[in-house]
Amino acid sequence: MNERRLARLKQQIKQRLAQVLQRDLADPKLGMVTITRIELDTEFTHCKAYWSVLAGSDQEEQAKRDSSRVLARARGFCQREMARVLHTRTVPHLEFLFDEGIGAAIRMNKLLHELNPKDETAESATADDAPAPESPAPESPAPESPAHESPAHESPAPDSPTPESAANNDAATGETPAGPSTPDVDGDKPAAD
Repeated sequence: MNERRLARLKQQIKQRLAQVLQRDLADPKLGMVTITRIELDTEFTHCKAYWSVLAGSDQEEQAKRDSSRVLARARGFCQREMARVLHTRTVPHLEFLFDEGIGAAIRMNKLLHELNPKDETAESATADDAPAPESPAPESPAPESPAHESPAHESPAPDSPTPESAANNDAATGETPAGPSTPDVDGDKPAAD
């Protein structure tokens, strides 16, 4: 199966499972479960749905156990609901797995904050006390004009034409400012030179 189709099917499965868990399952023991990711094998026979649960730190294990039991009982129902949106010949076998990555990241973050509590307060204090950065000074000073010329009387650069010289040049060549391929008065043929 190509990768784009596999990615699309993963997204469809993830959305449908989230809808089923949020709206269709009426079990009070199911906590605030979130489908974090879906893994499909290339033969489309096995589907692993990784989930996490939102709970307080003291109730985390209990919410994890309760939600795991509810998801195990609802696996068949979720698989049938998943089949309704997939429109494929076969439906993969659904398996719910707890996503340990989020919990591990939270525990690691807590450990880091416990090891360096004063670093965090020192960083916030120095950020408040530090003056605002000043705007950088210009790298090169602007060129000064000579004292006898005012900026209003400066002549343009030699390579840039003035409006008067452009009009004189156009009149000498017989071209209009738009160029040689302007349409005729009728608008159907370009003017010939």
